[in-house]
Amino acid sequence: MNEAKGRTRAGTKDLIRYDHNHDGLDRRGFLKCMAWAGAGAFCVLRGGVLHSYALGGLREADAKGELSFVQISDSHMGFNKPANPDVTTTLQVAIDKINALPRAPEFLLHTGDISHLSKPSEFDTVDQMLKSARVKDTFFVPGEHDVLNDDGRQYRERYAQRAQGGGWYSFDKGGVHFIGLVNVLNLKAGGLGDLGSEQLEWIEKDVKPLSKSTPIVVFAHIPLWSVYPEWGWGTDDSARALGYLKKFGSVTVLNGHIHQVMQKVEGNVTFHTAMSTAFPQPKPGQAPSPGPMKVPDEQLRSVLGITEVDFLQGSHALAVTDQTLG
Repeated sequence: MNEAKGRTRAGTKDLIRYDHNHDGLDRRGFLKCMAWAGAGAFCVLRGGVLHSYALGGLREADAKGELSFVQISDSHMGFNKPANPDVTTTLQVAIDKINALPRAPEFLLHTGDISHLSKPSEFDTVDQMLKSARVKDTFFVPGEHDVLNDDGRQYRERYAQRAQGGGWYSFDKGGVHFIGLVNVLNLKAGGLGDLGSEQLEWIEKDVKPLSKSTPIVVFAHIPLWSVYPEWGWGTDDSARALGYLKKFGSVTVLNGHIHQVMQKVEGNVTFHTAMSTAFPQPKPGQAPSPGPMKVPDEQLRSVLGITEVDFLQGSHALAVTDQTLG
């Protein structure tokens, strides 16, 4: 297992919080779209269970647990089109929400598209802003916008110096095993994500020695389930990766990319996509194509968000709550 600690810098878009209690999950699976619901959750590990709470309603008593962390995504620093001409301000709002939590999260996960055009100045801006976030560590995976022109070289030099291959890695916190994956380097037809055989073989080896009772959190940019393949909202070879995780009782998969909250539960796996801090995208199939979506100025922050995650040991239930920046 490889541990890669990122510096406390990265784009912020969606903070996620979880409540691990598998007994409450519908094992037949369900798909729940909350595209325009609030985003933002705080996660705390308490008694072996991952609990999530809405950021705005979090009480200090709720924030006590073995592990808490936040997820952010799709900051797209450098974007300045009508969908959001000031992504710096909305990223700062997300950071302010993190800093207002009654308990400082242990760390932050950023699930990609830190930058919009992979420019050094864009990365620099996010890095500088995240220095003010009240977290001990930040862990990154790249989005397709972070690996333009150089096959991700600049991204890896900044955020993945201790990672494997194209930037994948794992680490352990509070009894939870975290796996950061890269599915944006070799996009398939239509923009579908791809993990590749080298990374898939690494996943198999990485989880092999773990006890089946170990809670697993996987995070990547493009969803690992088929949200809407026609728009490239899925990962071509994700089934093989998820096959290596079947033995575990609790698996959580966190993604960004689609800029809206969607959740799916299948057996032991909970999938969750995060909102962006930059701009919304249309619901699957409700526009000619994906991309930045303009909404009235007064509504913008209500379709951007953060998510917070709270993990507790013992139980096996996962709950995801999101909160908007509005």
